[in-house]
Order: sequence, then structure tokens, then C-alpha cells
Amino acid sequence: MTAISVDPPLEDARESLAYWEGRAQRLPRYAVRRRREAREMAARGQARVTEAERAVYGGGLLGALLLLIAERRLPQHARQAGRTLARRTAQAAVVLCVALVALIAAGLFAAIEILAAIVRALA
Repeated sequence: MTAISVDPPLEDARESLAYWEGRAQRLPRYAVRRRREAREMAARGQARVTEAERAVYGGGLLGALLLLIAERRLPQHARQAGRTLARRTAQAAVVLCVALVALIAAGLFAAIEILAAIVRALA
């Protein structure tokens, strides 16, 4: 399989983005300043990759299709939007599960109270 020739600024931007995203993940939780710097640099890297992809392949739907055909990858802004969508969906699922558990617990509590009232009334 042959390597795809990529524009050097695009390749540099992708390498930089990969480095800063990896650094943000590798740093320990207590390294707050270094993690903030890594996140900020990753955000800049994402912007650089997006701009470099647009410069090489063009913008809009046609540029996205050309990038998909040439490199078999989605544009950076689409990948980032997909990650955000997945994260928000997971958060919504957690909230939904917590709400369902709370409703079930409230229903069980109400059923127990009703049964207790019935038993008291019969006794």
C-alpha cells in the first residue's frame, strides 16, 4: 500500500494536534496548568488542521468529499463534532438512567406506603 502524499503544513498541523491531544491525556490530574496549556494548544491545533484541510481540499461539502475520497477520513471539524455529539449523548443517557432509577424508587416507596396503609386499615 502506498502512502498518500499530504501537504506539509497539513501534515505538520496533524502531528502537532496529535502531540497536544496526547499530552493532555497523559498528564496527571494534579498538573492543572500544564493540562490547561495542552488543551489550549490542542484547540489551536484543531483550528490549524481545519484551515490546512480547507486550503488543500477546499471548503464545504465538495472539500469534505474530496478529503474523504483522498484520505478516507472525515474533516477535522466533523470528527470534533462527532466526538462532542457522542459525549453529549452519553451524558444524556446517564441523566436518563438516574431519572428512571429515581422514578422507580419513588414508585416503590409509594407502593410500600399504600400497602402499609391497607394493612393498618384491615388490622
